[in-house]
Amino acid sequence: MRNRSRTVRRSPLLLAIVLLGAGCSSPERLTSKATPCSTGEVRIQQSAFSRNGSTTAWCAECKGKLYQCAATAERTRVECHVAREYDICQ
Repeated sequence: MRNRSRTVRRSPLLLAIVLLGAGCSSPERLTSKATPCSTGEVRIQQSAFSRNGSTTAWCAECKGKLYQCAATAERTRVECHVAREYDICQ
């Protein structure tokens, strides 16, 4: 029983670490890594991706351009390209 109470006490700490790590991988931050934009310049746009609850694909605007971005589930890799007329971001 004593070991279980330690696990329960550590859970909030583990949760806090996970949440802080997730904050470092926001769509704005990931977009800034894959485009010539800074994090502050990136604005995530409403799209079919966001309406469907996707966390690995999004549309972002910065410096007058619209980008379509996709990341791995772990959010360790991201790719963005300027949205084309047939892309979901248009």
